[in-house]
Amino acid sequence: MERTAVLFVLLSFCITSLALECRVVPGKLKQIDVSNGQVFGVNSNNQIYTLYSTGWIQVPGSLKHVSVGPAGVWGVDSNNYIYKLVGGDWVIVPGLLKQVDAGGMVSPAGVNMNDDIYCLTGGQGSSWKHIPGKLKYYSCGPYSCWGVNAADNIYIMKGVTPTACGGSLNWQQIPGGLSMIEVSTDGKVFGVSSIGEVFQRDGVSRSNPAGTGWRQVPSSKKVKHVSYGNGHLWLISRDDSIMDCTG
Repeated sequence: MERTAVLFVLLSFCITSLALECRVVPGKLKQIDVSNGQVFGVNSNNQIYTLYSTGWIQVPGSLKHVSVGPAGVWGVDSNNYIYKLVGGDWVIVPGLLKQVDAGGMVSPAGVNMNDDIYCLTGGQGSSWKHIPGKLKYYSCGPYSCWGVNAADNIYIMKGVTPTACGGSLNWQQIPGGLSMIEVSTDGKVFGVSSIGEVFQRDGVSRSNPAGTGWRQVPSSKKVKHVSYGNGHLWLISRDDSIMDCTG
């Protein structure tokens, strides 16, 4: 009994220490991505928005998924065509993806409708490199890239550099199960489980890209999408409401 009580106290302390202060942000989005102070998202009608101090500003165009990061602002539409925002206009990029991520140091990456994985060689070049394996969601950061497959298994790809967007080409499976995963520009890793719980990977660093373990981030609502940047954790709940959390 004493051991159980100690474990309960430790667990309670852990959960308390992870408490966040969240504010509801007006508007509805189905997906959001943040990086270096920029916030982009799309709603259920595939309308695109970016956040300014005065609120959400609609961006012309139609996308089902948008991503902002060191590689720029990228998106894919309902037909899986790929676009990059250049000088305020969406420029089509050869290829087809259902999800794209701009979080790599130079190169965007993503997955197509068959869960095949690709990254763009040469940074902003036009040649997509096929990465062996199958993933339904893929996200990159400064240390590595992370992904989840159709069974919610989690994988990390190490050795990703500006000149080797595919990394080591050797997947390492990470214990746990997530339906989506996001790596921030500063390397933090967050994910959402199939039942809408949010998790953060502890111990992630350049010397240990895989980190040490998962910890749950309490949320008042069931979540379907998450993104992190500049100390703010952005959550999209299952009813498309938006929360901006700090702590």
